[in-house]
Amino acid sequence: MNVNIIEKANQVIRDCVAAYLGLIDENGYPTVSTVSTLKTQNIFEVYFSTGLAGSNKVKRIKKNNKASICFHNKDNNITLVGTVEILTDQATKSHFWRDSLINHYPEGETDPNYCIIKLTTQQASLWVGYEYTAFAIEDLLKVQSRCGLLCSGCTYQESHSCTGCIEKNGTPFWGECDVAKCCMGKNLDHCGQCNDFPCDVLKEFSCGDGSECDKPKGARIEICRAWAKYIVK
Repeated sequence: MNVNIIEKANQVIRDCVAAYLGLIDENGYPTVSTVSTLKTQNIFEVYFSTGLAGSNKVKRIKKNNKASICFHNKDNNITLVGTVEILTDQATKSHFWRDSLINHYPEGETDPNYCIIKLTTQQASLWVGYEYTAFAIEDLLKVQSRCGLLCSGCTYQESHSCTGCIEKNGTPFWGECDVAKCCMGKNLDHCGQCNDFPCDVLKEFSCGDGSECDKPKGARIEICRAWAKYIVK
């Protein structure tokens, strides 16, 4: 797995207006329904709405909160597996409200029947651009570099005997890294912890032209952002 397929998967999710939600029904069978996602930006969390009154989804989630969701766009397929929870606080409901929901919830964002369902991903299977990878989110949320590169999937480890900027104290196989040295000087684990994130140095940084480098541009910035947001100290 390299950093780029993660951001490509994120882009697929952002482009999808609907997804397929899998839950376990009252008799222990899997059920699948189509849902419209709300402001979903990445593979880590997915949000959608449903009604509290008489909702099969709510009944099933209360009995078994394990779920999966699939995003499909052209030849790309993103499957996320995790747990779901029902959110009813007004701040969350207001944040995810959009005008098109009025057809389902006539009283608007304060409608007592309106709630938000959040899926927190634990496992991901990505088929993007004819490339496949599957992994546990907890493995992705292990800091492997200062800039967001996923060193565990980098071919330079073997071809250039590179163990990464953290182990090499800011000097990977190609020489001294300004990004790594900056992080070390600020006593930070990675760039996502910096008050200046993402700075111009990080935005323009590249370790070369290989498949591990930012393609799409900014892929490693998103990994740093995820490390900062989701890693529990």
